[in-house]
Amino acid sequence: MELVKRIEIPSSPTILSQKDNTIITLKTSKFVRSIERTFEIILKLAGLYLTYLIFNELGRFLLESDYRADTLFSLVLLPALYIVKDAHIIISPYFVKVYKAKKFIEVQTGIFTQRVDKLGFETVENIEVIKTIGGRIFNYGSIYLYAHGSWVTLPAVIDPENVKLNIEACLKLKFD
Repeated sequence: MELVKRIEIPSSPTILSQKDNTIITLKTSKFVRSIERTFEIILKLAGLYLTYLIFNELGRFLLESDYRADTLFSLVLLPALYIVKDAHIIISPYFVKVYKAKKFIEVQTGIFTQRVDKLGFETVENIEVIKTIGGRIFNYGSIYLYAHGSWVTLPAVIDPENVKLNIEACLKLKFD
C-alpha cells in the first residue's frame, strides 16, 4: 500500500523533482485577498450611495414638491442587498486549499458546502493567469486550467507565474 506524502512549500514552489506519490500544498493569498475584496465591496456600496445622492438631487430639482425620496430609497435598497449578499467573498480565501501532484491538481473550496475539483494534467489544454491590481502589487493571482469540457480554478495562488511554469513542466512530462 502506497502512502501519499504531503509537503508544504513555504512560498511558491520552484520546479521540483517529484515522486509519483508526492503532493505539494500550494500557498494562497488569504489576508491580502480578503482586504482587496473588502475594499471592492466598500467601493460598490460607495458608488451606489453616490448614485442615490445624484438621483436624489435630480429628483428634487426636476420634480420639486412632487418628489418623494422614499421611492428612490426603495429602488436603491435592492442593489445594496445584492452587493451585501456577496460579502462572503471576504472570508472565502481562508477556505481554499490547492494540492499539486505530478499527474493532477486538486482544489478544495467552500465555507459551508465544500467543493473539490480535481483535474489530471493529461487533459489540460490551456493555462491562463489572471492578476488583479492587488495581485500585481503583492504577487498573487488566479490560475485557470482548461481541459476539454471542464476547467479548474486555482484562486489567489502566490507567485502564479512560477506555479504556471511548474505546471507546464508537469504537462511536458505527459508527452515524454
